[in-house]
Amino acid sequence: VKEDEGKTIDELETMKMDDDCLTLSMVTWNLGEVAPSEKEASFFRRFRKHSNGVGSDLVMIGAQECEEIKPRRTEGHRSRHIRRMGIMMLGKEYVPIAIHSLGGIQCALYCHRDVLGDVEMINIAYVTCGVGNVFHNKGAIGVYLKMKRQDSDDSGLIKSSRMLFITGHLAAHVKNVDARNNDFRRIISELEAQAPARFLRPKRNRDGSPAECDGEHLLSSMDHVFFAGDLNYRIDLPREYVERCITNIKKCRSEAKSTTSEEADVLMKKLLRRDQLLQTIASGRAFADFNERNIDFLPTFKLDKNTSNYDTSAKQRVPAWTDRILFRSKKVRVLEYQSASNAKHSDHRPVFGTFQVGWGSTVKGKPKGFARKPKRNRRR
Repeated sequence: VKEDEGKTIDELETMKMDDDCLTLSMVTWNLGEVAPSEKEASFFRRFRKHSNGVGSDLVMIGAQECEEIKPRRTEGHRSRHIRRMGIMMLGKEYVPIAIHSLGGIQCALYCHRDVLGDVEMINIAYVTCGVGNVFHNKGAIGVYLKMKRQDSDDSGLIKSSRMLFITGHLAAHVKNVDARNNDFRRIISELEAQAPARFLRPKRNRDGSPAECDGEHLLSSMDHVFFAGDLNYRIDLPREYVERCITNIKKCRSEAKSTTSEEADVLMKKLLRRDQLLQTIASGRAFADFNERNIDFLPTFKLDKNTSNYDTSAKQRVPAWTDRILFRSKKVRVLEYQSASNAKHSDHRPVFGTFQVGWGSTVKGKPKGFARKPKRNRRR
């Protein structure tokens, strides 16, 4: 991790940004079937691009539990509401280029007008992972994006990137680690099977027949893959111990007047060592070769709505980092990875991250202003 990682967009204004990179932001937010207020969604504004070029070129907002899970012919009002919040907070300079809903899951990808012309192809696919792989209470939405840009000089070089953005909601409950891992494998393999032909060359066996999709061909073919959502991985520790650690972390940070208290960091590491997702990645059972920025925010689940207290109901659920943003990228720089602790209407806290990614490949193209000559009809 580089020294300047973790700074906010405002803190990076004085730093020189790489013109050869794209800046993108990801949001995952379990709404708990309640529409957020404008004040709670105001953190979307931090992704806006300023006149000095600092800000995000792409913004992906993913949400879970937007609606009650029931058969419906039209989109629910909460899904429309969170989309309106994104359009309003980002402003007229951002254009929604991909919007889709799957039960209570929704995703919206916004593109700044400065790079809108670089978008070559975009496509959407979805995967259901509910009961019998039919119900929409669990699953994921994938957005395939291909962008090309020609260098500003006269070299004629064309830079290209293939990106895949996924927002999902995996199986719940502490004991269902294997179910969550199976959900991931199903999502990746199905997204590979649904990948548009121009986006991903189909994999073939030696005899020319289509090969079985396992997702690895898709992941290895992408320049950048981002997987965000309520992944539902928990902490394998007793509730009393986790709550005591969180209380001590808050105390240490308040006394240090900073989030960099050494004692607080030690307590955070004790909790993260028993985080199911980090254990899963380390073992390779799922999310192999995916990465995540070091977590320095408190667990985002499960809190009493409109309070800062962790579950005081009879179930006494163990606090956990269920809301995560993972990435698998050939060239990435993490600018920030945080939770919006002031958005309290749900039993989850939204998590957001901002990343700077490099172009995947560079090929020789036609210089700007070059007019291709029409082909002549040749006689056989």
